[in-house]
Amino acid sequence: MTDAGWGSKTRSGIVWTTASFLAGRTSTLVATLVLARLLAPADFGVVAAIVVFLAFVELVSDLGMKATVVFEQETGVSERVQTAFTLNLVLAVGLTALAVALAPAVAAFFGVPDEAGLFRLASVNVLIAGLGNIQDSLLLRELEFRRRIVPELVRSVLRGGVAIILALLGFGAESLVYGMLAGNAAWTMLLWVLTRFRPDFSLDLRIARSMFSYGSGAAFLAVLSVVTTRIDTVVVGRVLGPGPLGIYTIAFRVPELAIDSVTWNLSKVAFPALARMRARAGQGLDWATLELIRYQALYGLPVGVGLAILAPPLVVVLFGARWQDAGGVMSALAAASAIHAVVFPIGDALKAVGRQRLLASLQIAEFPILITAMVLSAPAGILAVAWVRAGMMVIHAGLMVAAGRHVIGIKAGRVLAAIAPALAAGAGVGLGAGPVRMLLPELSLLPLLAGTLAGAAGGLLALRVLAPGTGRDVARQFSRLREARAA
Repeated sequence: MTDAGWGSKTRSGIVWTTASFLAGRTSTLVATLVLARLLAPADFGVVAAIVVFLAFVELVSDLGMKATVVFEQETGVSERVQTAFTLNLVLAVGLTALAVALAPAVAAFFGVPDEAGLFRLASVNVLIAGLGNIQDSLLLRELEFRRRIVPELVRSVLRGGVAIILALLGFGAESLVYGMLAGNAAWTMLLWVLTRFRPDFSLDLRIARSMFSYGSGAAFLAVLSVVTTRIDTVVVGRVLGPGPLGIYTIAFRVPELAIDSVTWNLSKVAFPALARMRARAGQGLDWATLELIRYQALYGLPVGVGLAILAPPLVVVLFGARWQDAGGVMSALAAASAIHAVVFPIGDALKAVGRQRLLASLQIAEFPILITAMVLSAPAGILAVAWVRAGMMVIHAGLMVAAGRHVIGIKAGRVLAAIAPALAAGAGVGLGAGPVRMLLPELSLLPLLAGTLAGAAGGLLALRVLAPGTGRDVARQFSRLREARAA
């Protein structure tokens, strides 16, 4: 595949995944704003614990078959796809039963033993997601992002809508769990309709063994990713209880929606696109990865700087004064998310060439330092935990750049050159929003708006002066995106 062909396919995918992201995250943000005024911090803390619990279980529920179907780049519904579905379903059923059995112990671990029934109810989500994983992988493999937008959007809207209605009826934390189940059930049903894939429940053990080589590594990497990204939530919930965990969850919400979700959203395009480039061209991965780093940094770094500076008034304006303690925590988490966004495409490239075990090894090396720092900092409060997370993300970024050089041939200097425009824009945002924040320290709407406008103006000015070519290139890319959308 030529660079032009790869770029056209990738841009088209970005159009539709971005449309899905914006619509879905808008509904999620609206739901969060409403629920933050209806529910207590402890309710958010209980559901945050449930989400962490399910995240660990769900990520091994398909033995990495979803990632394997994308990686192998077959065409049509082959016997390998049928085997992947059967394996996925068998494991999902078993893990659902295991999650139900472990629910009381997990609830007690997080200090909410009375909520064991809610943990059991949420465990059904493992089976629901397992029924749709392979159908979703078929859409990803074929870069069918336009069709995929429908179930993604319906899931987000239904999840928030059901949660809000039940919260108004007084269901408390249960409203969030029922919303999650309703959204994922609709997602699965729509995927079955869109793909028209009907399983025959065949299981070829020879095929299963051959797929397990890549799939086991993908599943292990997914588990490690959740461990390293959610361990702060586990530590806060275990050491400090559901109240502080609820505040930490709200602090995490805006960086997650504004930066992390964009990162994961673009990864849904980047991984299959890079895998296709590897399968059909066999070269150009270094160029493609640097392009992804460049544009992802150009978004993530300026947004992260802006959120870090304006987090205290943003929290109060969006969620209310009772969540004020989340402001400083959000600043640290925004910094961590921005750093993570910059190096994330390197991980997609490593997975695309089958080196997910190297990624897993790096995360295993990081984990002892991370868990030790988290546990030691937790008694000092959630702000200390958040800054530990940001510091560890710097170490993670360094290891990822080293891995990119070793496997793909991307030198650190080229990575620095790729993110230089983003660094300039981030500095401009800081120079614009920082003085406004100092002159207007009130936690209200006016300082927030003034800081946002000043930060945006500073970032655009810095980009124009320090990296004028990047501004013109971004304009050309948006023009191509509009052409792809029209086509």
